[in-house]
Amino acid sequence: MKFFLAIFLLAVAGLVGWYGYCVVPVMQDFQAAADTGKPEAILPFIDMPSLKKDITEFVKNRFNRTDNPATNPSAEQIQEMVDSFTTPANILLILKGVKVEPGRAVPAVMDDKTPHPVEKHYESPGVYAIDIYLSQVQTPDNKVSLLFERQGWFDWKLSAIRFSWS
Repeated sequence: MKFFLAIFLLAVAGLVGWYGYCVVPVMQDFQAAADTGKPEAILPFIDMPSLKKDITEFVKNRFNRTDNPATNPSAEQIQEMVDSFTTPANILLILKGVKVEPGRAVPAVMDDKTPHPVEKHYESPGVYAIDIYLSQVQTPDNKVSLLFERQGWFDWKLSAIRFSWS
C-alpha cells in the first residue's frame, strides 16, 4: 500500500512540475517561429479575439478624453486602429524592439544590430510575460510586455500586450 501511495505522490509531483514547466517548450517554439521573420509563423501562438479585445480597451483608455469629448474616436475608428495594429507583423516588430502602438504610424524599421534586453517571467500561474525593452536602458517606462495566457492545461497563447508608456 505504501508503494502505491509513493508512486501516486511522485506522479502528482511530476504533474505539478510539468504544469509549471510547460510554458518553456511553447516559448521555445514561439521564439523559433519569431526567428524565421515570417508573420504567419507566429499566428498559431496568438489568441486573436482576446488580443483584439485587450487592444480595444487600451485604445479606448488612451484616446477617449473626458475634457474634450469631440475628439473621442468613433467605434469604427477604434476598430480600424485595433485591426491595423493586431497583426503578426506588428508583433514581430515589437519583438525586435520597435516602438509600435495602436493609433500611430508604424515607424521605419531600423537595422539595430544590438539585441534589446528581454525578460521572461510568470506574472501569475496562468499568465507568462515577455518584457521587451526598447533600448539598452532597462527602465519601466520603455518596455512592452507580451502576455501569454494559459489555454487549457498545457497550451499558451498571446492574449494581451501591456504598454508601459501609456
